[in-house]
Amino acid sequence: MNLRALLISLMILLQPAAAFAGDALSSLGGVKTLDVSPKQFGNANIKGKPVIVVFFASWCPPCIDEFSEISKVQAALNGKDVAFIGVNLFENWNGDSDPARMARFLANTSPDFPLVQGSDDIAFAFGQVDRIPTLVVFDAAGNETWRFVHARGTSKTHATADEIIAALK
Repeated sequence: MNLRALLISLMILLQPAAAFAGDALSSLGGVKTLDVSPKQFGNANIKGKPVIVVFFASWCPPCIDEFSEISKVQAALNGKDVAFIGVNLFENWNGDSDPARMARFLANTSPDFPLVQGSDDIAFAFGQVDRIPTLVVFDAAGNETWRFVHARGTSKTHATADEIIAALK
């Protein structure tokens, strides 16, 4: 990597997460909805609403817990207008994509929100997502209000429903 590329990478990494918010949510426009998704997705689904975005993969045990917490949030909100979206990232990590594993993950988690295929561009737009689960909460104006990243080696592996609900307030 040359010095210029290194400096640009460092500048991007040192940006506050909020600097990516506008690009982050707009990066989801026109993304491919996974065939298993119960709902279709488009930018109209998130415009003017608080948004919860969770990055996941079917091979990720903490992602199962994260989806369970999101279900609790949905139940607690009791129909309030909040958009939820799952971004499948790193599914093919180490060349190990497995449709049967994805089917098991979805059977275990029963997500009631759209799931889309992630990409390097989406991960970059959200501030270089490189760990899963990563969960990001945006307010109705599209400003990031809270972020959880599963850090390697920590005992806390996922966001809780209480934390997510607090971030929405």
